[in-house]
Amino acid sequence: MYPLRHSLATAVLILGTGLACAQSAPSATAATDRIAVGNYQVQMASAGSGRYTVIFESGFGTGMGTWRKVMPDVAKGAHVVAYSRAGHGSSDPQPEPRTLLQSSLELDQLVAAAKLSPPFILVGHSYGGLLARAFAVRHPEWVAGMVLVDPSDERFNPALRKLDAARAGSDDKQFAAIVPPKFQPELALLQPMLDSGTFPVAGKLPDVPVVVLTSVEQVEKPEFFLQTPQAVAIKRDLHADFLRQFSDGSQVLTDKSGHGIQQDQPELVVAAVNKVIAAADKRAGLAGK
Repeated sequence: MYPLRHSLATAVLILGTGLACAQSAPSATAATDRIAVGNYQVQMASAGSGRYTVIFESGFGTGMGTWRKVMPDVAKGAHVVAYSRAGHGSSDPQPEPRTLLQSSLELDQLVAAAKLSPPFILVGHSYGGLLARAFAVRHPEWVAGMVLVDPSDERFNPALRKLDAARAGSDDKQFAAIVPPKFQPELALLQPMLDSGTFPVAGKLPDVPVVVLTSVEQVEKPEFFLQTPQAVAIKRDLHADFLRQFSDGSQVLTDKSGHGIQQDQPELVVAAVNKVIAAADKRAGLAGK
């Protein structure tokens, strides 16, 4: 559960310095609006044009502004869309329980309401990586590629417990204590899934080009078990194992970024998206056109 937890820890550390404003701030080049999705308003930003629609899916408790350093460059060659999930940024909350499947279904609703056209390139950070996977499993024919930025992996928590159950349990308690109250119900629904090691959406991912970016940053004095070299190595290996199901999958390791690679080294995310787009073009016979 490293990506989910670490993002929360980072958020809590900087809440007092304007995180809420930063996370809902759009890219300087993106048109931002609140779009009606059924009876609710959803904050969405879009920019650029091209054959592909790149959809950005943010991490747990994070609004669309987390992509503000990435969107302008990606928009030079594609239509880019970022949004804030229900209850995030300036998006209205919705009454349904915040399960992974419910959030994924709400992306379906946004796609329909905004008239977004496939093929899609899905870009997911942390928990957003799980949501990108859920969407791709349910709509394989719409998805041309994926970029997962230090993504959560449902197998991580069980692996940590196997390594040291007491220290993993201590992490659980510390992180539960720092989650903002508005996100506590969502965390309570996510925790059993993450502890079970089982992805809750059945089906096979499409065999499309995929890049996974993995932070292997070494913390001199780890505050949490998941920051230790042993835990980081487990995450790195799980990401590599995930990629084995794809005929065109690659992993990018960075020790210069923390969990928020899109903020620390946005150029890595931009390069990964461009690589996936080029590979998708090649598959479609469009390279050089």
